[in-house]
Amino acid sequence: MKFRIYQLYYITTVVLLIVTMCSRLGYILSSNNDIYSINCFTLTKPDLTVSYSVVALGVVLIVATVVNLFGLLVSLFSNFELQKRTSILSMLLIAGFYILYVLYAFAIIYCDENLVTYGMDEGTLFPFTALVLNFLTFLAVRKTEANILAKATGFRLRD
Repeated sequence: MKFRIYQLYYITTVVLLIVTMCSRLGYILSSNNDIYSINCFTLTKPDLTVSYSVVALGVVLIVATVVNLFGLLVSLFSNFELQKRTSILSMLLIAGFYILYVLYAFAIIYCDENLVTYGMDEGTLFPFTALVLNFLTFLAVRKTEANILAKATGFRLRD
């Protein structure tokens, strides 16, 4: 079995998504310097009560991780069409994560007039890196498929 670069992209994407699920995404400061913390599954308020209203962020990342693991499994069998489709689906899921993230941030800030500042942590950048790696995976799979097809049709039988 030959190791290909897009398999490394799949593995790195899975690791980045798992790290994102375990890290803090952002924080919100209120006018009395209280800090609200946003994770993928919880919103922690200053009085340390936990709200599970943002659990959809974590669910989207779990589904994106499963899709990338499936793409890694499919890459062992060189099913290029399915690999391209899984990378596109993963890109759409990660884009949906960012849309949900922005919606939740605006909704949390809009609901309370005392909230002043929103800050992002490094956990917010990991899915973007995973998005770029998924795009590179798509390009690498397409290039590998084109190389195999070129080799298959490039030789001819001689008389």
